[in-house]
Amino acid sequence: MRYFIGFLVTIGLIVLLIVLLFHGGNSGKVPQTKVPLIDYASTDTVVRETTDEIINAPDNHRTIEITVGRDNTTLNVIKGYDGESTKNLSYPMTQAGYAVFLKALQHAGFTLGNDDTKLQDERGYCPMGKRYIFEVIQGGDSIQRYWTTTCGGSVPSTFKGNTETILDLFQNQVPDYQKQVSNTELF
Repeated sequence: MRYFIGFLVTIGLIVLLIVLLFHGGNSGKVPQTKVPLIDYASTDTVVRETTDEIINAPDNHRTIEITVGRDNTTLNVIKGYDGESTKNLSYPMTQAGYAVFLKALQHAGFTLGNDDTKLQDERGYCPMGKRYIFEVIQGGDSIQRYWTTTCGGSVPSTFKGNTETILDLFQNQVPDYQKQVSNTELF
């Protein structure tokens, strides 16, 4: 009888070992590791800040996108909800300037956020305020996307960095930012 119990325990351990080998001993979730932003300085990866204004009529609605990359910074003013660009300006950028900008973003918490899939879509939140979207875009795909609003703690958001500093950093990449957006409905 003792040999039979030992045999069953041995079989059970072998089955457990096989299960652990094939499943890796974890829940199947691969932890995400964030790349430091400075690692993108010499690549085609860009960072973008989008300011989406209050929810209103399509003719009055405006969105401002500032996209910063190794070679240039673009300012895009969008009318309505269907992506109609009313202003698209480009300014030169250098790799050294982009590297410093990325370091500043990193220090301001640009990569800090909540990846909760239930909060991926910011549309409809804070309808009488602004929504800010912060992205890292690689090869046309958003590899990091966080958002926050001007409505404060009563509205959920995914971004956990310093919003004001990051907004200032992006706006400072457009030499005549205030002049270019002064006639939009956002300001």
